[in-house]
Amino acid sequence: MLGVIDYLFQDNHYMSIIGIIVIIGIAVLFSNNKRSINPLRALIAFLMQVVFGFLILKTTAGIEAFKYVSGGVEELYKFAGKGTEFVFGPLADARGPWGFVFAIKALPVIVFFSALMALLFHLGIVQIIVKCISFVMRPILGTSGAETLSVVASSMLGQTEAPLLVKNYMARMTNSEMHLIMLSGMAHLSGSILAVYGMMGVPIVHMMSASVMAVPGAILISKILVPEVEEPETSGAKSVQIPRETKNVLDAVSSGTSDGLRLAVNVAAMLIAFISLMALIDYVLVSTLGMGLNVIFGKVFCWVAYLIGIPGYDTQVAGTLLGQKLAINEFVAYAEFIKSPLADRSRAILTYALAGFANFSSMGIQIGGLGAICPSKREFLTKFGLRALLGGTLVNLLNAAIASLFI
Repeated sequence: MLGVIDYLFQDNHYMSIIGIIVIIGIAVLFSNNKRSINPLRALIAFLMQVVFGFLILKTTAGIEAFKYVSGGVEELYKFAGKGTEFVFGPLADARGPWGFVFAIKALPVIVFFSALMALLFHLGIVQIIVKCISFVMRPILGTSGAETLSVVASSMLGQTEAPLLVKNYMARMTNSEMHLIMLSGMAHLSGSILAVYGMMGVPIVHMMSASVMAVPGAILISKILVPEVEEPETSGAKSVQIPRETKNVLDAVSSGTSDGLRLAVNVAAMLIAFISLMALIDYVLVSTLGMGLNVIFGKVFCWVAYLIGIPGYDTQVAGTLLGQKLAINEFVAYAEFIKSPLADRSRAILTYALAGFANFSSMGIQIGGLGAICPSKREFLTKFGLRALLGGTLVNLLNAAIASLFI
């Protein structure tokens, strides 16, 4: 008994448990049909999320496996660097007097990883991985084949790319299925973006762990916010076919490269616009109120940071980063995260909290992207966008609170 008490007060673990209860409680509070929430399935999803976190962070096999995978990802950076060096020459060497230039060192990685993922998808490797994980998780969690497939794929693909796997079913999906697809897109990071953050210095192991934990976490929170009250077309043992639209390997690489280029340009443009606007808004606030955005974010979100297990001395900085992630995007938050004077434990916990696309601009991305895939669902996308944003944010925070129990 004394051991349990000691553990609860060590590193404020008791606060993480309170945070978990509060996060799930917020999801219940904002549920659109509280009576239809399935407590058993919610409990199973939560326990799976906790088990994933425990296996990855506390078992030798889990730690070694993820170190091996993250080491493989870091090796891939070297291959991406070959193309970058050929195009940009000495500018690609971060050891030069110009140091790490984001546009040269980070953005080309998006192009490379996008091409690589397209190639793996054409060869059927992505489908095998996704289907295997979906096959195991679907009967345990009681979700439909289509939504499970999209959620699992979100841990590797982007928030508008993963739904393409089930686009043939989307028009006939239930509200609960569509909401889960939206929420899971916001709760995850794509593989190509994750690679960029890893190159910037964000711990890859924790980001990958967050992606795995976010699969059951997204299902848990989504099925609380919008419980299933209909019969999905792909429920039970019904199989889901994954279309492959590229004609050959060269077509796949070319298509992936083009998609990666668009994403890289979009990322660069978004960063320029948002960081510039942030500087303008910050200047106006300092001039009128005497305090900038970072101070405001810190004061508003410091209690959230404390709830997920961040020590009191780091809550102001952590709250600022959480506010930036929600109001702007995780790119800006991680860029500041790298430079922030945070303790190692706070840094690890915060990596989980920031590891998702849940921000206001993602609502526009989803309405545009998913609306183009399935125009008949556009009204639903606009109606449930804020709820999905809330859900994605809660998943990221829940991941962080759970991880803090094992860090």
